[in-house]
Amino acid sequence: MCSFRTLYYGEEGYLIVCDECRHFQLAFQTSLFTLTAGDLKILHSLVKQHREYHDGAPGSFQKNIYIPTPLEGYGMILDIKELQLLFELLETAEINFKTMGLLELFKPARR
Repeated sequence: MCSFRTLYYGEEGYLIVCDECRHFQLAFQTSLFTLTAGDLKILHSLVKQHREYHDGAPGSFQKNIYIPTPLEGYGMILDIKELQLLFELLETAEINFKTMGLLELFKPARR
């Protein structure tokens, strides 16, 4: 049975991780994904690349930014604001995940 820890929770979505199976669940707007650590890393990288490419672009509310997902035949169409929100969600969750990992090193060993 999954035991989730919250890495990020906000109006636009959340990212949680299961302590048992180590799968991640990403909810963003109307989409929900269950991802492996590798898939999440690839998605995060793609979001970063698109953000850098579209950085400084005039504010457009057209959904013209396509982000492929690890799921075959499924992608996300975002505008520049949504791309920024997804980027911030993923960045914050990554920092929280790394912090939780570091804190685990200082817990006393169970007997």
